[in-house]
Amino acid sequence: MIQEKTEQQQQQLPDQHHPPAAPNVDEKWQQQQPSNMSTEDRMSVTDKSLIDQESALSNTNDEDLPPRKLLWVIPLAPHVNPIRFVCFLFAVFVSMSVIVYFAAAQAWTLSSVLMISENTGDATGSLGTYSEVMSVVAVVVWGTLSDRISKRSIMSISLMIMGIITIAYPHANNLYPTLLILRLIYSVGTAGTTCMMAAMMVEAMHKKNGILAAMIGACTGLGAIFAVFCLFDVPSQLSYMQDSFTDPINIIVSYAIIGAVCTALGLILWPAMPPTIHRVRGEHSFKNFFLRLWNGTKAAKDPRIALAFVTSFFARSDEVIVSNFISLWVQQYYIEKGVCQVGASCYQGMASTSTMTGIAQAVALVSAVFFGGVSEYLPREIGVLCAGIIGAVGCLPFSMSVDPTSNTSLAYVILIAIGQYGMIISGMAMLSGEYVSQEIRGSVAGAYSFCGAVGIIIVSKVGGVLFDQFKKGAPFLILGIGHLVCSLFAIVLLAVRLYKHLKNRSR
Repeated sequence: MIQEKTEQQQQQLPDQHHPPAAPNVDEKWQQQQPSNMSTEDRMSVTDKSLIDQESALSNTNDEDLPPRKLLWVIPLAPHVNPIRFVCFLFAVFVSMSVIVYFAAAQAWTLSSVLMISENTGDATGSLGTYSEVMSVVAVVVWGTLSDRISKRSIMSISLMIMGIITIAYPHANNLYPTLLILRLIYSVGTAGTTCMMAAMMVEAMHKKNGILAAMIGACTGLGAIFAVFCLFDVPSQLSYMQDSFTDPINIIVSYAIIGAVCTALGLILWPAMPPTIHRVRGEHSFKNFFLRLWNGTKAAKDPRIALAFVTSFFARSDEVIVSNFISLWVQQYYIEKGVCQVGASCYQGMASTSTMTGIAQAVALVSAVFFGGVSEYLPREIGVLCAGIIGAVGCLPFSMSVDPTSNTSLAYVILIAIGQYGMIISGMAMLSGEYVSQEIRGSVAGAYSFCGAVGIIIVSKVGGVLFDQFKKGAPFLILGIGHLVCSLFAIVLLAVRLYKHLKNRSR
């Protein structure tokens, strides 16, 4: 009897070496579900639960696993192969090269291919405005699709869209609607590449790592430099090969070569880039986009975040104005001087544009290190102040220039590019402060990008109209005023900071 009681007590006690089995999750879930659910609904919810569980487990494992190293130093997420990440960086390089070439070559398309000699500024500004509106919509669409298909697929598809439209662009026979439609489709591709740059970078990061962001920024800068020093030179090299210096066919062929290479690389790089491991369903949608945008905009009650939004408005405008209107201004200058003619290739304009923007981009890329250090070790408003002053010193005198190809104009363009890079870096640094809570950082970043898009839409259109009606340097006059506004805003914030510091010190 004693032995039987002992055995019964041991059966009631939990086994120390073998803990009780966990309850069956499926059975427990089925008990919690309403009895009137159909089998298909149950299976759908079960699949979603399993996906969420697997995603959570994979995220946890990634944090626990040691990082993989690129060049034995740079940490990557455990699932990211370093060689695949290098292929992703190359895709970033290719996309930026084509974007810069396409923006500058538009002036050649208008005057040499379509033979448009009047209201070219309005045409350039309108195309930029409409394409940016399309980009805003396309970013939301690509973000929604990235929850359902891999991000590398979107990157590859976007590169192929850019390549195909680059081939077709000079074959448009009119400005409206043909060229506009092609430009809108092209902006869908550029939106996909820029959207996936950030998304794939976040996936490749191991914990919080700013080195990858710096590498992507360097690749975009190198892509821009490659475009102005190499791709801009393709039409002139073709003219030497064919011994034809005025035939616009060289521009059409250069578009075809660059577009074909971009399309082929988009296809080749698809299997080479890192695959998507974690997918979070339902994060992107039109409703969520506007909700997050509203939440981010409300954060501008903090004047430091408001300053970041203002810098985004003018810094993104800098990008477009420098890419589009310098090339257009130089082209128009040579046509007015009688050096070039409407309907013929203007290689003098191509060479001047290439030299000016290439040197400016190279110097500005080096100056990015300075602004990064200032934003890291000094009050972030100082970086905005320096960038604003440098940009204004470049934009305002350049807007009054008579000869946009002179050495003095080159110096002004270099200052404009430095101010542009500095404004982007310092403005983004304003968003990384402790005053931006972790819960709203994504929304604030979205509102920051949206302000940049609004800046492009407004400044491109207004600047284009003033380019024709007022003076050729009008777009840069607008940017110079914008840089001064950013500088004054930064000075006010620095004065408030100093006042609070002295007040606390006196206590």
